Amino acid sequence: MRLRRTLAALTAATLALTGCGNDTPTGPQSAGPAATSAAQKAPAPPAVPLDATAVLMKLNAAKIGLTHGAVQDEDTDPNDLLGRPNGYTSRASADLPGGDSEAEKYGIDRGLVIEVWPTADDAERRSKFIQDTLKSMQMLGTEYHYRADEGRALVRVSGKVKPSQAKKIETAVAGL
Repeated sequence: MRLRRTLAALTAATLALTGCGNDTPTGPQSAGPAATSAAQKAPAPPAVPLDATAVLMKLNAAKIGLTHGAVQDEDTDPNDLLGRPNGYTSRASADLPGGDSEAEKYGIDRGLVIEVWPTADDAERRSKFIQDTLKSMQMLGTEYHYRADEGRALVRVSGKVKPSQAKKIETAVAGL
């Protein structure tokens, strides 16, 4: 949030300074199309990549039934992938209706897991690995997978969750 405010302030300052040192006369004639087009050409501040905390907050705001949301750290990550080589950069989890609230804390069986990866390719590899494993060992269950933040955020939903609930999550993830 602080970075966004700083970028917005820098953009505003840049736009304000663009007019300084200009030899064109000031007054009504200088506020025409040239001034408007200069403001329109200003680059938008770069989008700040989402982390698991931000994705969790946005999904919670979408009122899709999340409860007991938690952000994992290196001590609570059940997969021991957080911050490690070939691992994700952030992780969060939450319970969903239909998930098993008695399952392992922070685990996918409780409903939902968010993993944010360094690149979209990393997230795609993780998704493919999980889906291939579940397909070959069907006794492990199923998962729905949705992607956000240009593919870097992998939102995993337990297959125990009803399809209608999973569809709501898919819609919320698409809106991120």
